[in-house]
Amino acid sequence: MVEFKDLPIKVSAKALSPTKTLVRCGDYEVITDKLGGEAPSPIEYILAALAGCINIVGHMVAKDMGFEIEGLEIEVEGTFNPAKFMGKNGDRAGYKDVKVVVKVRADVDEETLGEWLKRVEERCPVSDNLVNPTPTEVVVEKI
Repeated sequence: MVEFKDLPIKVSAKALSPTKTLVRCGDYEVITDKLGGEAPSPIEYILAALAGCINIVGHMVAKDMGFEIEGLEIEVEGTFNPAKFMGKNGDRAGYKDVKVVVKVRADVDEETLGEWLKRVEERCPVSDNLVNPTPTEVVVEKI
């Protein structure tokens, strides 16, 4: 039996401007900007991360269940009210809700797809972080 251990994952970021950020993720660089800016915003990246994770986990789970995904399309939409983000009264700074539509082409019945989706949701790390509270510590250091 394979024993899995905690895996630290780290990204680092540097402000390029008041709205643009350069984020280093391993060997890759990602630029974020404000909504409607010149690059995807951080809150859009959350939805993108969820779609990407569902793709990866979806294919893994299908293999574990003994079928192949022939086609997979994922649409993710979140409802965001910017009031709190902008310093006004608001319920929360983040998404009020997130809806995912997963379209699958595979040679299996609806019941199997239902079980597949249940397992995908259980195993998707990004979905888990959105659905469940994750202890988060933010500290400030002067540079």
